[in-house]
Amino acid sequence: MKAAVGRVEEARPVLENARLKACLRVATETGERLEAYLPDRELAALLPRSILVGAGRQAPPELLSTIEPMLGRLALGRQVRVWSYRERSYASFLPWRAVRFDAEKPEGGPEGRQEPAV
Repeated sequence: MKAAVGRVEEARPVLENARLKACLRVATETGERLEAYLPDRELAALLPRSILVGAGRQAPPELLSTIEPMLGRLALGRQVRVWSYRERSYASFLPWRAVRFDAEKPEGGPEGRQEPAV
């Protein structure tokens, strides 16, 4: 599968061999609906283990009910690139490396914002 770009429509935590994975439903620009998983590094960036579990190696099952809405809020509507590796589809958030900042500050931007007259 060639890498496709789409938006996350659904994000849910799943357990595989008692390990947390994030399964996403992605709507591509061509109208396809794909199921893809977040790589562990991307899941760790969204849901920091140190905050949710600490140094422990066991997580209570009730933690999934906390993780599910967090995962949804952090992933829904975001643009992702879907790619395949070893017979499985994965989704990665778009990288910053393609973003270039303008030398000039945009008018109305954070530092150029004008306050409305009262």
